[in-house]
Amino acid sequence: MIRHTGGSGRRAVGRAGRLALALLLALPLAGLPHTAANAASISWVRRAGGFEQPTQVTSAHDGTGRMFVVEKTGRVRIYRNGHVLARPFLDLRSLVKTDGEGGLLSIAFHPRWRSHPYLWAAYVDKAGDLRVSRFKARTYRAATVGISTARRVIDVPHPHQFSNHFAGQLVFGRGGMLFLSTGDGGGGGDPFDHGQSTATLQGKILRLQVVGARRACGRAYCIPRGNPFAGHRPGRGEIWLYGLRNAWRFSVDPATGDLWIGDVGQGAVEEVDHVRRGVAGLNLGWSCREGNTVFNAARCRPGARLTPPVFSYDHSYGQAITGGFVYRGARFRSLLGGRYIGGDFGSGKVFHSSPNGLVTAGRLPGVTSFGEDGSRELWAVTIDGGLFAMAAS
Repeated sequence: MIRHTGGSGRRAVGRAGRLALALLLALPLAGLPHTAANAASISWVRRAGGFEQPTQVTSAHDGTGRMFVVEKTGRVRIYRNGHVLARPFLDLRSLVKTDGEGGLLSIAFHPRWRSHPYLWAAYVDKAGDLRVSRFKARTYRAATVGISTARRVIDVPHPHQFSNHFAGQLVFGRGGMLFLSTGDGGGGGDPFDHGQSTATLQGKILRLQVVGARRACGRAYCIPRGNPFAGHRPGRGEIWLYGLRNAWRFSVDPATGDLWIGDVGQGAVEEVDHVRRGVAGLNLGWSCREGNTVFNAARCRPGARLTPPVFSYDHSYGQAITGGFVYRGARFRSLLGGRYIGGDFGSGKVFHSSPNGLVTAGRLPGVTSFGEDGSRELWAVTIDGGLFAMAAS
């Protein structure tokens, strides 16, 4: 089973906690979910089923109309013209460890896939670490990709006593840089303080140059010059953002290049973070803070500047956020254009953003991931193997 709910842990208390709480109360409040009489209603049309614990649905934006469904067990399946093809597009079952929240977590196609048929996959390898590998198809229309084409790009070590919080979302941003989310390493309460450390790759969003990397730096990836810890500044050069717990799904708004991040909370608060294009080095708070509340005051370092979430909700509303997308399709533009749409794995609630915060707009129980097709219309997959297309009224 995929499981990205909060873990156990107790909040630090005492004078330091009260001081940190006072500082946090000065931060702007994030929008809380509510209902609205004039809100758009979102529904989901089932297109297919039978997938094995899908972790992602996506498109290559190549004009073929294909949707690619990533399965936790290690396969990528093709949905085309109302049918699921019997033969997997990519089969990594021999490479993937599926314990706990492990498995095949996401793929990303080259931004110019039609002329450069490369794709990248993030998965938990047999050693229990997060790995990103590159694969090559013969053509952009290829029905299969050979596992023999695999080339390792990066490994992110994971504490092997824990099998949760790998994150593992791959997304290309505007400008062709590859973003990768990493979890804090698992367990409850970030036991190794990875989220607030810039010396580790866990609990982060990384930004890597993978397109043209061999030519540029002779490696499978280069550290872009614009990364905040590139060069001589202390910290890992791959880091773009830090202070994340387990960003179970983030996306790039194709219209603006902004990042929208759904970060799963510990035991109290789920959050959505919005980071403008080109803004790097932000500390999103974990594990000093969970949402807008103090989680562990001992992790609230003096002088640290924490960026609050743009939206948050407590566990009376939902228990495990599944991050979504800003809607940029045409079909429901008058209802949802420019609104952020996401959901909650635990409660099944689907919401969209509004000037007054998040608005509950529908339900999709067990939603594990949202995705876009070639026309920027939204799709979703659920833990029980369903594939759905979004509708709105």
